[in-house]
Amino acid sequence: MTDFCWCEMNAKKCFLKTIARAFFIFSCIFFLLSSPTQAAISDSTDNEFPIYPAIKPNVDFWVSIFTKYSKSHGVIHDTNNLSIIYEVVPLDSSETVSASACNQKIKAAAIQKYKEILLKLSNGITPLSDEENRIAALFGPNATASDFELAISNIRCQTGLSKEFKEGLIRAGAVLDEFKRIFKAHGLPVDLVYLPCVESSYNFKAYSKLGAAGIWQFTHSTGKMYMEIDYVVDERRDPYISTDAAARLLKKNYEVLGEWPLAITAYNHGLTGMLRAKNTAGNYENIFKTYQGPSFKFASRNFYSEFIAARIVAKNHEKHFGNLRFQSPAAFQMVKTKGYLMAKDLMNLFNLSADEIQTLNPSLRPPVFTEQKYIPKGFSLKLPKTFSVYEIDNRLASLYKGGQKPSRFHKVQKGDTISSIARLHSIRLNELIKANDLGNKTNIVIGQNLRIPVKDEIIIAKKEPVRTKALIPELPKPDLEKPDVGKPVIEKPIQEKPEQEKKPADIDLNPMTGLDPMIETGMAQVNEPLINPVFDAVAVPVTEATPVNPRIDMNDIRILQIERKGGFPIGFIKVEAEETLGHYAGWLKVSALEIRKLNGFKPKDPISIDQKIKIPLNKITAQAFEEQRYEFHKEMEEDFFSNFSIQGVETYEIKNGDNIWRLCANDLEVPFWLLKTYNPEINFNSLQLKQKIKYPIISKLKAT
Repeated sequence: MTDFCWCEMNAKKCFLKTIARAFFIFSCIFFLLSSPTQAAISDSTDNEFPIYPAIKPNVDFWVSIFTKYSKSHGVIHDTNNLSIIYEVVPLDSSETVSASACNQKIKAAAIQKYKEILLKLSNGITPLSDEENRIAALFGPNATASDFELAISNIRCQTGLSKEFKEGLIRAGAVLDEFKRIFKAHGLPVDLVYLPCVESSYNFKAYSKLGAAGIWQFTHSTGKMYMEIDYVVDERRDPYISTDAAARLLKKNYEVLGEWPLAITAYNHGLTGMLRAKNTAGNYENIFKTYQGPSFKFASRNFYSEFIAARIVAKNHEKHFGNLRFQSPAAFQMVKTKGYLMAKDLMNLFNLSADEIQTLNPSLRPPVFTEQKYIPKGFSLKLPKTFSVYEIDNRLASLYKGGQKPSRFHKVQKGDTISSIARLHSIRLNELIKANDLGNKTNIVIGQNLRIPVKDEIIIAKKEPVRTKALIPELPKPDLEKPDVGKPVIEKPIQEKPEQEKKPADIDLNPMTGLDPMIETGMAQVNEPLINPVFDAVAVPVTEATPVNPRIDMNDIRILQIERKGGFPIGFIKVEAEETLGHYAGWLKVSALEIRKLNGFKPKDPISIDQKIKIPLNKITAQAFEEQRYEFHKEMEEDFFSNFSIQGVETYEIKNGDNIWRLCANDLEVPFWLLKTYNPEINFNSLQLKQKIKYPIISKLKAT
């Protein structure tokens, strides 16, 4: 009986303890849920992603941007203290050029308004209006004149992203489980799968002005370290391959930096940059509070805060967006190709459209679907699961080609004309025109690399790129009766034509090009007169007044000369925009160290634009090197103009302390190769104070 009473008493104590513990846990949960940033900590069992007090206002700010504000809201705020929000201005959310221009004016006017108020406060003028008192109150009772003065240059507008974030979560449903499996396999926290919410809103077709591609927004140079990226295949666009690459990159960052806030920030700022920051300021919290690196600006400083906010919102999506209907994972079968394949053959064999093949294989670039290139040998081809691997292999066996189609180009020389180039390469003039976006008023420029279409290629005419009148002098209208006064006349002998041929006056001209059909097809005789003299106009040299066609490559990609050293051929080239020793090493099938030794470079010596360097040609031909080099530049140009258009050109004056790379990335938001295209005569290695450079105004194309 005594034992029974003792047990009963202890049972009651246990029961009361359980109730008390449950009440305590419930109270903690209620407290934590009252703050979105604190709630996230309870979601993480190992607390890999701490929320420091210093970043809490920033995290809360980004939670609001991702959930509360849309593209119709412009949040005017302080860049140093994101809890200071001056105003939320209404914007036009339609994706048009006029809406963009209107929004820029609204943002600029709001920023100017608060600059003027802050200037008054910094000069010690007592606030008079309600608005001035409201702004002063945002900085607290202890704000000084210097606080207001500093804030003048720290006003920024952030557009809301709630719609994009919600749509991104829906898209993520198709891949999230597989992404978590990939991160687990690498021994990494699975919550890193929410990083693309910040990078791209899980937009699988995302492409930035500066050339970052895919949901993980890998740049070309970083992506090349982990994936295959060339003119035919760009694995940055494959969600599974790029996620594995992102996992390896993040793992490396963590191993070097030792904490996730630093490793995640390095994903945006670069590993070398974060090592420099760590050596200067110590841990992440100190870096966030005090570090002032030259390129450690708003985006890098806020990147970890954005990730934390995205993680909070994604893991509590029902609270912010209600019930979401996520996309389902795609079912596919994968085989490795044993040779080169024509996309058209694949479509016919499996009764698939080009869109269906590209959706399953997003790493295949457009040239594959225009028959300009074959699907490469060794490619991991995804096809619907309705076919077995055995059946796919059997069907493909008879379709394989022995090699890849080459990329052909013609470097425009002095004396070239569009028609003479077409005849030289035995191609139709109209195809040459369409392949290079040449219009009726377009002249060719000495040094341009015109793309030569290959056999069976499907050439899709593109819209002529927008050019400003200031850059395009109007070409004089040709006078077919008499030559221009003061200009030399190039007389060409006219062969007598057989009687059965039509006379020039009777020829039916193509109304689209104004050309004789025989000339248009490239079948005219070399000395046959052109009806439309524009296409027989001699190539002009590059000058400041030369019309700019940014779609045509102007890089000097030919090998300048070849010498022999120790029995091996050595080529001499000029370094062009975006090229690195790593690129050369890959194209030449040698190590970057070998190129450094050949040129006497020290391990950390950089190469600069227009620098003349030597390359070994013992493992690859000069022609193969030039082809890969050409494809590298065409890939960047084609990707860019598939996503953006040029709306006009403006002028920037070089200021003290300007750096061309930071200028491109931050102020002008223009890729360097494009900036160089618009300024062919400028030496970017030695910019001068007050020197003027032209830069294009870039607009995002509407998604189709």
